[in-house]
Amino acid sequence: MPGPLEGLRVIDVGALIAGPWAATTLADQGADVIKVERPGVGDLFRHVGSNRGGMSGMFHVLNRGKRSLAVDLANPKGVEVFLALAATADVIVQNLRPGVVDRIGIGYEQVKEQREDIVYLSLSGFGSKGPYAHKRVYDNVIQTYSGLADAQMNPTTGEPEFLRQLLTDKLTAWAGAQAVTAALLGRALGRGGQHIEMSMLDTAVAFMWPDRAGDRILLGEGINEQPPLGPNFQLLPLADGFGTVTAFADSEFTGLCKALGLHEIAADPRFANTAARMENLDLVTRAYRDAIGPAASKLTREEFERRLDAEDVPHGVVRRLDELHADPQVIANEIFQERDHHTAGRLREPRHPARFSGTPLGRPSDAPGLGEHTDEILGELDLGARASDLRSEGVIG
Repeated sequence: MPGPLEGLRVIDVGALIAGPWAATTLADQGADVIKVERPGVGDLFRHVGSNRGGMSGMFHVLNRGKRSLAVDLANPKGVEVFLALAATADVIVQNLRPGVVDRIGIGYEQVKEQREDIVYLSLSGFGSKGPYAHKRVYDNVIQTYSGLADAQMNPTTGEPEFLRQLLTDKLTAWAGAQAVTAALLGRALGRGGQHIEMSMLDTAVAFMWPDRAGDRILLGEGINEQPPLGPNFQLLPLADGFGTVTAFADSEFTGLCKALGLHEIAADPRFANTAARMENLDLVTRAYRDAIGPAASKLTREEFERRLDAEDVPHGVVRRLDELHADPQVIANEIFQERDHHTAGRLREPRHPARFSGTPLGRPSDAPGLGEHTDEILGELDLGARASDLRSEGVIG
């Protein structure tokens, strides 16, 4: 069965994560995605991370399901090839620095001359205007400017910390893919194509604000201030790892105490109900440190899960990345798939997380080699006869 985006063509003029993964999300959902790369060099993430056979695992997951066209966009003839391709496309995704696509001749207005109803997604670090617009950006830079590093402040030292992953790149990719499908729906309803601009800064702030910055939403006087939820989460050392528990409702707190044999805490009137525990939050914190934590530390992860399951208390245990694929719920959800990549060999990857009942997703193709589909795509554009000359001139690879 075709995916929901079957029949749509997307051109990915991106590099690294935000643009490519936005396009890959569309590929996972059935779109024909063509990745445009510089001959001989390609996307820098081809060379980042653990690799085998010239293919990194990171590049595969970020670029699976695509075809690769190697064309030099610094060459006017390369721009001609690109615009011929753009005339056949529904969507362009690009995350080059602001102004670059316009300067080389493949910006929204230039592409619109070839395809009036094009949906054109431009992703950037800070946006196309403002004092930071032309800064060179990586994920850690946005984590600092967006407040995410401050939101992750170490409660012991009071120092800001990074989320140790490229979070803002990935968030922008998924938000960008959603924006594209919204624009495609608008086009289907007769509203035409459009240019979508989205920055990593905008996305990171919007993502963080509902909960972590909830106490910054209300302005003015008369606010009953409460601490945000996230910083109260704690990891409890266990005999063979770590776990966590959230005992918010009265039954949950009572169940936690019962599971750990802490009946005296359950009987303490200062912890009798949610309101009392909120009034005595410092005492609750102390109870976790002096009683709940030490009791949990004597349990293995399996024992911790079994006891808290028996009392219907929300809890979890930390799964290491190298054991995640063996978790019974992960297996039940069929999250991971394995394949034999044509150059990288055997690999394991998560499937696209959405399940479509009417248009179920097939398995995307392998991430392509650099320029692997150049001749094929030129043939589709009736440019196959020019391939040899374009290659000899260094326009394509």
